[in-house]
Amino acid sequence: MRTPATPEAVPSLPGQRASSARLPAAERLRWVPGWHAALVAVPTAALFVLGYRRRWICDDGLIYLRPVRQILAGNGPVFNVGERAESSTGTLWQWLLALTTWVTGEDPAFLAVGLGLALSTAGFAFALLATCRLHRGAGLLVPAGVFVLLAVPPFWSYMTSGLESGLGAFWTGLSWWLLTRTRRAQEARETYAAAFVFGLGPLVRPDLAVVTACFLAAQWWVLRPSRRGTAAMLASAGAVPLAYEVFRAGYYGILVPLPAIAKEASASDWGRGAGYVQETLGPYWLWPVVPVLGALAALLVRRTRREQRDRAPGRASLAVLLAPFAAGLLLAGYVVRVGGDYMHARMILPALLLLLLPVLVVPATRFTGVASALLVVWLCAAVSPLRAPFDVRSTPGSFNVRSSDVEGLGDHNPVRTATWVDNWPALPEGRAMLARAERAPGPTLLYFDAERRLHATPMRADSPYQVVIVGRHLGVTGAAAPLDAYVNDAWGLASPIGAHLALERWSWPGHEKFLRNYWVFAQWAVEHPPQRDLLRAGAPREAVEAARAALGCGELAELRESVRAPLTAERFWRNLTGAAERTRFRFARWPAAAQQALCDRPAGGRSGLTR
Repeated sequence: MRTPATPEAVPSLPGQRASSARLPAAERLRWVPGWHAALVAVPTAALFVLGYRRRWICDDGLIYLRPVRQILAGNGPVFNVGERAESSTGTLWQWLLALTTWVTGEDPAFLAVGLGLALSTAGFAFALLATCRLHRGAGLLVPAGVFVLLAVPPFWSYMTSGLESGLGAFWTGLSWWLLTRTRRAQEARETYAAAFVFGLGPLVRPDLAVVTACFLAAQWWVLRPSRRGTAAMLASAGAVPLAYEVFRAGYYGILVPLPAIAKEASASDWGRGAGYVQETLGPYWLWPVVPVLGALAALLVRRTRREQRDRAPGRASLAVLLAPFAAGLLLAGYVVRVGGDYMHARMILPALLLLLLPVLVVPATRFTGVASALLVVWLCAAVSPLRAPFDVRSTPGSFNVRSSDVEGLGDHNPVRTATWVDNWPALPEGRAMLARAERAPGPTLLYFDAERRLHATPMRADSPYQVVIVGRHLGVTGAAAPLDAYVNDAWGLASPIGAHLALERWSWPGHEKFLRNYWVFAQWAVEHPPQRDLLRAGAPREAVEAARAALGCGELAELRESVRAPLTAERFWRNLTGAAERTRFRFARWPAAAQQALCDRPAGGRSGLTR
């Protein structure tokens, strides 16, 4: 039986003659609903299996777990007791893990893996359902962009990983499903509920704010509400993010999570960002797919514009169709602008998913049938032995974190905190030193020398901690260290001091600010550290003294006070009102320069801010 390409034509049913009269949708093609159900169910099930086979938690995923443990221990959403530092980029993910860990009592690493897999699978299902709904009036649908999800391994890897990626996929799919359901004259309750979900984007991950803006704009364009309705939509979308932003500014003293400052999320490095995109598209042979999917997208836009011009009933709004394209391009542009990420493909995947949403499945025509067939051929080639697996050492700007972690741990599916703590190659020495430091008669600082060997030096007697350890691998170090020990992050993701260093361009993206030992010694070591420790640490005594002086001057001293002083009502207000300036503050990484800028400026002169 031939399937018509247009909704007006109706096939012959058993015992009946074909009729050109329009019939209800449920009677048009009896087998099409089953086919469309399979378009959702089969890829979703396949993605679940692929994600499950690559389940894991990475070191960056473990970073979320120490604040979760601190919350459940009653110490607040902090990485270290006594210092208000927001180390979690995904706010909602942190609190969701805290809630599920509190309810179940299970290892939060295991929960992070399981929740990530469940949420990402549900997100892909919502996305496919929404795209089928978008094209519901076009008759038969065929798969297209969904083949990319099935062919590109990073999509499977970041269904888990312990990061907020699974929650991000779920929020994206759910938001797309809600957007495609938007229609004129819908109940206000549905409108405000959808706007509320769209508004959660910045709490899923700050850069998803561009997706929030695009989806809210599309919703407004479809509904054309009154001024009062527009205000109600914006209030629904912004209530929770704005309330949390007030809390963040007053509690942490800054406007964004600390990793955004450490990674300089407002910086620009277009060349490196373009290389990052190439390192994602190239190894998986995605470049030939781009023109095919681009042609399908252009065809859908042209078709939708024609239908809107003809005022065809029940057709998709052009604003709805364009919203994920606009959001995906803006998000991809942002990733390129900031220079990408050190984790292979991770940062570009949300933008790629958004660009695929309207073309996951497409209406069946001769052209789309040929395009779908070409994509099937590409899928078979991309997952075959013809394509060499991505090598951890094959690109200069990023590396395959999953391959590196699996190799280092000797476990294809590391899903438990104990797996990391017991098997990470760099950790046994650190655990032994931690145990020895806890038994030491006085506070002890554990630091690394130039050869990455761990050493101990006496810490000042008034230190609030028995042990301070420098964390090069922040996640696993935080998992191994007791909650009352201080983990001094070397890369600034959980260190207010390290995050506000002036930017260095010498390492992988996100690893350009390295807190050198003279700053660590200045904060924690005794006033006159032993000379052997200074030599091992590569920290000249004059540099340590200059760093200690800088830490007590100007904006740097106020920054430390904002995160370590008791959180009184006055302190909360001072943090809130100074959050914008504090977020912009940077200081020179060389102690002498920082001391000169912060301590030696003339009275009434400008501070030592470096922008």
